[in-house]
Amino acid sequence: MIICTDVDLVKLAQEAYRLSVPQGYGFMHFTTNPLSEDMARQLIHEDGYSALEMDYVDGRACKLGVLRHEDGSLTMKDTWYDHTDQQYKELLESVGLEVPEAQEHGPSCECSQTQRAFKLSLKSASPDLIY
Repeated sequence: MIICTDVDLVKLAQEAYRLSVPQGYGFMHFTTNPLSEDMARQLIHEDGYSALEMDYVDGRACKLGVLRHEDGSLTMKDTWYDHTDQQYKELLESVGLEVPEAQEHGPSCECSQTQRAFKLSLKSASPDLIY
């Protein structure tokens, strides 16, 4: 987990939006406009466990969440779902956070070895499906 208590959540949301691309039918809602401060504020929750929730925003697969803990601290995962390690590095650096050390074959790894292992795990979980 990455501690992000002192991060400007509006800026974090805007950068996550900028670095994300449309996926699937997201192209139907895609806009090239940057995320406005007002729209970013709508994604931020002042109370509760979730401080920031970004799934699909204007068709972009942002897939970013910030959690609020009982002590008031904020954290986010040390990987970014459906994004490359380079995109995550750029996001973290844009808001002044340290980049965690890269792990070989992490969740966003696109090497053939990782992709083959992923397909095999899917096939063993659902042997009736054709891949």
